[in-house]
Formats: sequence, C-alpha cells, structure tokens
Amino acid sequence: MNRKITLLTLFTLLAGTSVISPDTAFAERDDNVSNDRREQRVEKQRPQRAERNTPQHVERERPQYRERKNSQRTERFERREQKPAVSQHRADQKRYSTVAPRHVESRRTYRVERPRHIVRHRYYHPVPRNRYFRGIRIYRPYGYLYPGFGYYYSDHDAFRFLAFTAVTLAIIQHLDEPQQRMHEHALVLATTAEIGDSHYWGSGHSSGSVTLLYIGSDARGREYREFRQEVTTGGRTETSYARAYLNSNGRWDVTKIS
Repeated sequence: MNRKITLLTLFTLLAGTSVISPDTAFAERDDNVSNDRREQRVEKQRPQRAERNTPQHVERERPQYRERKNSQRTERFERREQKPAVSQHRADQKRYSTVAPRHVESRRTYRVERPRHIVRHRYYHPVPRNRYFRGIRIYRPYGYLYPGFGYYYSDHDAFRFLAFTAVTLAIIQHLDEPQQRMHEHALVLATTAEIGDSHYWGSGHSSGSVTLLYIGSDARGREYREFRQEVTTGGRTETSYARAYLNSNGRWDVTKIS
C-alpha cells in the first residue's frame, strides 16, 4: 500500500510539472519573439530619423535660397535704375528725411474769436501810456489805455507779451477796446503759428490780421519770428513789419522793422 501511495504521489507530481512547464516555455518564447520584433522595428526606424536630422538636406537648400535672394536684389536694383532721377530723389528724400522742413509756408487762415467768459477788473486805475513793468517798457501811444495785453487783463499774466506794445499802429486810434484787444490777441497767436499762417479778426467796420513770415535764430541762438500786421478801418489800411526775439525766460523782445 505504501508503494502504491508513493507511486501515485510521484505520478501526480510528474504530471503537474509537465502541465506547467510547457506554458511557461511558450510564454518565454513569445516574449523573446516580441522583443525581437521590437528591436527590428527600432532598427528600421533609426536610419530614417537619422536621415531626417542630417544637415545634408539643409545644405542642399541653402544655395537655392541664396540664389533666389540674389536674384531679388538684382531685380530691385534694376527697377531702381529704371526710375527717373526726379522721382528717385523724392523717394530718397521721403525715406531718409526724419525732420520735416520748417520754413515751408502753410498759408492757413484762422479767425480770432473773443473768449466766452471775460474776466474784467471793474475798478482799475488808469495807466499811463509809457510805463515799465519788471524792466519791460509798455508803450501805447494810440488806442485805449489798460493793463495787460490782448485777453490777458493784468500785467502779471501778460508778462511775456508786453513788449509787443512797441509795434502798435497809428490806425489803432480809431478802434474801440474790444477790437484793439482782438488785434493784440492775434499778435499773441502769431508767436506759436507756422510760417504763412494768418490770424484774422473782424468786428463792425474794422478788421485786421497778423501773418507770420519767417522763423530763424540769431548769433546767440535766440529764436526770432518776423510777422506782418495789418489793420483796416474807415476805408483805410495800415501795415507794419516787426521781429520778435524769444528770451530764455520765455519773454519776447520786439524790434520794429518798418
């Protein structure tokens, strides 16, 4: 009996190992086959990727790109030579000119309007025709007497433009105070105008204008402006020319030309 039992146990053990061992063997073989296939795929793909990353393809295209670029340059040069000299000069001037020319007449006309809100001093003492304020001579031989200049109703506010009273006209004697202030305000606007700009005013039967003629600088580097002023009233017109110099403190000095 013991022999039979031992034989049965040995048989069962042998049968179990025979059943298990083929599966594991087949599994190991399948794994080896799959690994071999993966390695073959990688080996096939590696040369293709290497070919894509090689700089040979880029080196082939570089001469073509250079030839195309050189051809474009030659075409542009030929077109430029075919242009007329005048048009080419204008094109170069537009291309390389960074600062617009200053001495170019615009010939624009602006109308001087009275301000909507006028701040008037109800009571101010009459001022003399010849006086000084901070070293500036204020001289009004004609017209109405009042402090300030234009629409600046005090000498302190009109400090920069008080010297313009030296270029007054005799015909201003026939204007009233609002007309006289309008003309003075046109002189103030001329200090910031462009060459050729005219500031025109009209009130009743009287009118006037101030036109900027030239902008330059003297030997000391001061900017100056030459302008023409005209006043018409009663069928008579009077004209004068003056030059105003801008000082470092922002004040204008005026010299009468004619």
